[in-house]
Amino acid sequence: MSVRTSERARALAANAASYDARAEREFVSGAPHLKHASVAAIYEGMVERALASLGRPAREVSVLEVGAGDGRASVAWLRRGVRLTAIDSSSTMLARLRARAEGYGVPARTQVGDAVELLERLDRRFDVVTHVSMLHHVPGYLELLDRSAAAVAPHGCLLTFQDPLRYDRLPRVAHAADRAAYFAWRLAQGNLRQGLRTRLRRLRGRYDPDEPADYEEYHVVRNGLDSEAMRARLAPCFGSVSEVRYWATQGAPWQWLGERLGLRTEFGVVAIDRRRASR
Repeated sequence: MSVRTSERARALAANAASYDARAEREFVSGAPHLKHASVAAIYEGMVERALASLGRPAREVSVLEVGAGDGRASVAWLRRGVRLTAIDSSSTMLARLRARAEGYGVPARTQVGDAVELLERLDRRFDVVTHVSMLHHVPGYLELLDRSAAAVAPHGCLLTFQDPLRYDRLPRVAHAADRAAYFAWRLAQGNLRQGLRTRLRRLRGRYDPDEPADYEEYHVVRNGLDSEAMRARLAPCFGSVSEVRYWATQGAPWQWLGERLGLRTEFGVVAIDRRRASR
């Protein structure tokens, strides 16, 4: 097993174990993209833009959601009646997604496993491939992005959303505010001690392969995601690639304040009009 494959396997196991152990309320509380109307509106706009570019009724559009979790982010697609296929490392989360889809009267196909391997084995292409709060959990995220792009049908779209910008390229004020908001939320949750221990270990450059938190939150090991590299990777494959940057954190008061200050710490990418290419 290669180092990269080993890293991905650890991250996969850490995320599956973490999500399977969480109650839905706890999951929502810790995932800022799921609960702030202002952040959800950004993703809704990306969904609308993707569908408009296809020029077909939503019910005729096939969507592959990579790292779909329990389907809370899938609602933007389910409400529109698309043909949804979802993949994730957690069977528990996908069971919740199927139940959610039934509530919208939309059947959802699901597959459990490593996203990179599942994408490699795909025998079809999709009009839209989307990832929400997913890429930052994957050690080889650019490799995953390549495979996702290959799974997009001609003239189709690729979306990513809710990933952290590279920490070393953020303005100091934005990065400091992001960390302060996170620890304030940790304190309210009653697990500040765990958060501080993890933070001190990481400040010393220690990332423990036996510590699930270091692989569940793999973006802290890698210093966020390089949105510029992602856009450069997608540009040769699509007619248009654009990025949106915004502020997102767990606590509502901090979310309100960060938005008023115009801070930007997270990003999404929408790539439109997949060019024809042989796989």
